[in-house]
Amino acid sequence: MAHLVKLEDYISRYEVDIQRYPSQLTRLKRRRWTRLQKSWIEVNQSVDHDFHEEEDWFADANKSLFRRAFERVYKRKTSSVQVVNLRDQHLIGKSRESLRAFFYYEWLQTQLKWASSSLSEESALDSKYRYDSRLREILQVFPDNYMVFYYPIFKIQKADIQLDVLLLSPSDIYCVTFIETPLHTLLEVGSKRFWGECRGESERKRLNPLLSVNRMEDVVRSVLKSNDLSFSTKRVILAPDAIIDDIHYAHNVTMVDQRNYKQWIDQVRRHSSPMKKRQFQVADVLLRQGKTKAYKRIREVDNRLIDKEYID
Repeated sequence: MAHLVKLEDYISRYEVDIQRYPSQLTRLKRRRWTRLQKSWIEVNQSVDHDFHEEEDWFADANKSLFRRAFERVYKRKTSSVQVVNLRDQHLIGKSRESLRAFFYYEWLQTQLKWASSSLSEESALDSKYRYDSRLREILQVFPDNYMVFYYPIFKIQKADIQLDVLLLSPSDIYCVTFIETPLHTLLEVGSKRFWGECRGESERKRLNPLLSVNRMEDVVRSVLKSNDLSFSTKRVILAPDAIIDDIHYAHNVTMVDQRNYKQWIDQVRRHSSPMKKRQFQVADVLLRQGKTKAYKRIREVDNRLIDKEYID
């Protein structure tokens, strides 16, 4: 899963140490998945075992009084152990696919926490992001060597500029604009300020997404240039549920619609290279350029315990 390093103008854990936290988060993810999977196996095995045990208990009417008393005591001990694990009862009967879906949702909450707080500061997280299906999809489909800037706000001179989505891979920055539409919407490409959007018999205009991706690339290149960094940038327009009438219209801009959306995702996510030094440098520069709005956290425990809460 990709790393959510910047969300709007929220304080981010990655701003503190961009080299440390990606590997730490990856280790934490693996530990949590291993622990969840182990609990899932144990709780379902225990349910099956208890069922057969109950069946055997009632089936054997000829057991001695001592034997029955011993098994009653044993069952009370077993039950007390199960009470301790009541938090795992929701895992009973789950398939592996539903377990993965549950894990992805819970992991999104962890990533949102890391993208909206540090050890000393915190930002007011908009609850809409907890149920943002597009954000969840992006973090889920891209691997651990990707960093995601989700609608970040940058400070450019004296102005605040909000971009769309930046995907930072080990070798490229993808400046991405999503076009959200109902399924099978037709988008008519144009060179002016607006595109046409047709659905059934209804037609309307929408702002030309080329303006957004061009502005994003200009901002990113400007930030990198001012910090003496060079890095490959790519402009991408994604319309997962629509059909773009001419996907080859714009030069050096990749347009992806519902016909080739999955193929594009599969192609981009295959980047097998580990995170690189230059990638960290670019991420650090972009994070420092980002606007941050946060308040001091109220410390109720000492620093050591707070730090443990974040790493565990």
